[in-house]
Amino acid sequence: MQVRGPQLKDTVEIASLKPCHLSIVEEEYTEELAVAHVRRLLDVVACTTAFGVKKPEQKPAPATDAAAEANKPGSPGSVVAGGGGGGGGGEEPMYPPPKLGEFYDFFSFSHLSPPIQYIRRSTRPFVDDKREEDFFQIDVRVCNGKPVTIVASRAGFYPSGKRALINHSLVGLLQQTNRGFEAAYKALMKAFVEHNKFGNLPYGFRSNTWVVPPVVADSPSVFPPLPTEDETWGGNGGGLGRDGKHDHRPWVKEFAILAAMPCKTAEERQVRDRKAFLLHSLFVDVGVLKAIAAIQNLIPDDKSSHEKANGTASSVPHTQQIGDMKITVTKDKADASSKSDVKLDGSQAPGVSFDELAKRNLLKGITADESATVHDTATLGVVVVKHCGYTAVVQVPLDAQLTTVVPAQQDIHIEDQPEGGSNALNVNSLRMLLQKSCVQSPGAVQRLQSSDPEENMATTNFVRKIITDSMQNLEGEAPRETRPIRWELGACWVQHLQNQTSEKADGKKSDETKDVPTVKGLGKQFGQLKEIKKKSDDKSGKSASTKDSTSPNTNDAHSDNTASTKEDKEAILQKALTEAAFQRLKESETGLHAKSPDELIEMAYKYYDDTALPKLVADFGSLELSPVDGRTLTDFMHTRGLQMRSLGQVVELSDKLPHIQSLCIHEMVVRAFKHIVRAVIAAVDDINDMAQSVASCLNILLGPFPEENNDGKCGEDHNLRQKWLEVFLMKRFGLAWKDEYSLDLRKYAILRGLCHKVGLELVTKDYDMDTPHAFRKSDIISIVPIYKHVACSSADGRTLLESSKTFLDKGKLEDAVNYGTKALAKLVAVCGPYHRMTAGAYSLLAVVLYHTGDFNQATIYQQKALDINERELGLDHPDTMKSYGDLAVFYYRLQHTELALKYVNRALYLLHLTCGPSHPNTAATYINVAMMEEGLGNVHVALRYLHEALKCNQRLLGVDHIQTAASYHAIAIALSLMEAYSLSVQHEKTTLRILQSKLGSEDLRTQDAAAWLEYFESKALEQQEAARNGTPKPDASIASRGHLR
Repeated sequence: MQVRGPQLKDTVEIASLKPCHLSIVEEEYTEELAVAHVRRLLDVVACTTAFGVKKPEQKPAPATDAAAEANKPGSPGSVVAGGGGGGGGGEEPMYPPPKLGEFYDFFSFSHLSPPIQYIRRSTRPFVDDKREEDFFQIDVRVCNGKPVTIVASRAGFYPSGKRALINHSLVGLLQQTNRGFEAAYKALMKAFVEHNKFGNLPYGFRSNTWVVPPVVADSPSVFPPLPTEDETWGGNGGGLGRDGKHDHRPWVKEFAILAAMPCKTAEERQVRDRKAFLLHSLFVDVGVLKAIAAIQNLIPDDKSSHEKANGTASSVPHTQQIGDMKITVTKDKADASSKSDVKLDGSQAPGVSFDELAKRNLLKGITADESATVHDTATLGVVVVKHCGYTAVVQVPLDAQLTTVVPAQQDIHIEDQPEGGSNALNVNSLRMLLQKSCVQSPGAVQRLQSSDPEENMATTNFVRKIITDSMQNLEGEAPRETRPIRWELGACWVQHLQNQTSEKADGKKSDETKDVPTVKGLGKQFGQLKEIKKKSDDKSGKSASTKDSTSPNTNDAHSDNTASTKEDKEAILQKALTEAAFQRLKESETGLHAKSPDELIEMAYKYYDDTALPKLVADFGSLELSPVDGRTLTDFMHTRGLQMRSLGQVVELSDKLPHIQSLCIHEMVVRAFKHIVRAVIAAVDDINDMAQSVASCLNILLGPFPEENNDGKCGEDHNLRQKWLEVFLMKRFGLAWKDEYSLDLRKYAILRGLCHKVGLELVTKDYDMDTPHAFRKSDIISIVPIYKHVACSSADGRTLLESSKTFLDKGKLEDAVNYGTKALAKLVAVCGPYHRMTAGAYSLLAVVLYHTGDFNQATIYQQKALDINERELGLDHPDTMKSYGDLAVFYYRLQHTELALKYVNRALYLLHLTCGPSHPNTAATYINVAMMEEGLGNVHVALRYLHEALKCNQRLLGVDHIQTAASYHAIAIALSLMEAYSLSVQHEKTTLRILQSKLGSEDLRTQDAAAWLEYFESKALEQQEAARNGTPKPDASIASRGHLR
């Protein structure tokens, strides 16, 4: 068989070509491919130099050793007083406080000799005459040799003047010509195998996380790029549009064609969704690049106008038109009390009142179908970019004529993303470097750290004044009268009403749906395996749904109205909606089509307060949803149409869920501080003063409590900070600040949240926030843009994912595999193989396959998900964290226990850094660590982890929660391994009692526990009757049936 075309696609499955004889022939290089080959080699060896901390007093531990120690790489947690109660045992905490300086240890192979010291473009003349097939020369210095000049040619690489030694790959040539390189490269490959079961080479690291790779700290003024993003070798920060080819694309026309494309069947929608995804991704990339270029053009102007207080002159919007794209840039106010007027829901459109916007969003929500995002062109064609104290809105204006008249040209010609979309835009690559002054010498960094005390005091006073002035403005702020509505609320409301109707119609179904949430995430004792919730609103409620008699009552009430009033209301709605949308609403059988818009808004508010918020908290309690940081919390609330201003209400409703209260309070604090940091950035006139001002701001916001430091100024700053939090939380969230909140604050979690929200990149090191000046000018490397836009993927794909989850929860594994496979295929077809949504599908399918016993394929899929998440989302994103935790369990089941411990400790390190030790996911991960320690024979260590998990679950979820039962069961098994059967019986009795009361005797897990109890009792009897009998280990491991389902 012959494969035609220049090269095989990455996505061709070789298995699909059988039966055949397959020969893979190395293709010739072009100059571009030769450059890419060099870049890839540099990328592979980068982990030997880029991620190790180079400080002599603190030699980095080898990644392979560091990750194997349970107590070190998991070093995470909370630096602040009262850090969340993570103590284990009595004498010392289970984990020491987090060491941010160890963030990159997991990726670092700095203990190995780097196979290559450098590769540079050579300026030397060719030794032989340059032939047509020769592209360029490079100077290569390997670990133990002198620099060698190598020629890259069409057929491969050869040493200058020795064409006979040509080798198709650069690695092959260096191995052939230098033994030192060969040994070092072999050692690196061995390390990769120890780091990853498949020996996968790095997928292409990018600087996309709020702490920068350690190599950057040595030359912050140039920010040495990681090879993937190194323009010298053809790399870049990803995305499309850098070449300017798409600047004058007819966006208006193409968005209109998109909205008019056929979408009745799933096949039609897949074609349309792919076009929409490609067009929208291209629009976002071009929009972000153009917005940042426009902002950078304005930044120097501020120097000339800095004598004008707070840049009042530059508050006039600057507009720019590039083809169909309109870019409006405004200078942010140096006032932390000001609210952002720019929202993605179109509220920046002039002349649209808040009430009108609430109505528009609600109507969009209650009539939403699979095409809701694509048909809302006004929202689809908007990107909001915040950078360096400016806000840019990129907008494609609606063309009324084009939207009403279906365009004749029914198709959009758009190229596929290169490399399957694996090089999507890394917005961090568009950073504004702040360390321009330290370019002179290597010692400059050290000198800069002790920055001028006078400058320090001046910027500190500058920040204090901004906070004081902003506080006066905030205290005088009138309460907000309008109440916005997100369109997702309408969609969830309709779903809820439909579920209610079907429950009434079928009592059995009601019982079944109530069982579903109880099963979620329990019985599989980790919340981690269940945190893949992006859109969980289409299951019906549990306890909250019993409160919902209000909506049906309102529906009954409308039957008393006269027929004419009903018709009038229908007529009003019909005017506001398209015919198809009105018909969908009528067919939803919710009765909403017979309501006036004002009535609908009132009912929606009632649903929000009485049902949606309590349902969210109930799902937090059952671990149906398990947020680990502000981003996951925001996602869960937004997908249900809930506003973040309701966090105060969530705190009040979560009085029995301390970990949810803690997450909400941290998110409110981060949002309160975000306004201050943004105001400071906006107030700085000279970009050269930015690093010092941001460092002073962070020192005030995250400085020590008065009891931690006697400095009088620290006390003043603490009072100022405390007052700001009290006023801000009351005004924006309706929450009265309590003193005990301060005891639980984890400063690293707040710092991380701030950097994400404001766009800061910091040096990777341990910050001692118990001192007044933890942050120095040299620690603030850069400001990166923050941008927001509507997510555009496949609604059908998301629905298939949800179905797969539901079947998994019901134990219907065949259906779960079937729907999970369809979801993955759909999302690959729409978003490409490297998108975050595709990673989510890989991750879910991995979990499903794991439950079927196919551990090998599960591991392969989860590894793909991890590669995508690390590269596209960042090294500490919750999805990345989840992939580490899942992979650990899969490796354990494949009997790679030491490797599993590395990954579970990485997951634990990130969990402690984000949600701290007091969280169900952390407790669940303790159980996983215990399982692995027990597998290595360390039963006493395992027991310590299990007791910590039990304490955590009792404290957070209650003594009778199913997750607590899982902890008792795991301890019972660990005790049985120590042949303490009478203690196993006690713990398993508690497990059985909880499961019987929560799930009933018929549930499989209750029966499981009963069987285990019988087994332990029989063993205890044997022990009493005879001398000690050994326990067969395979039957009694913590990972046994009932715990990794």
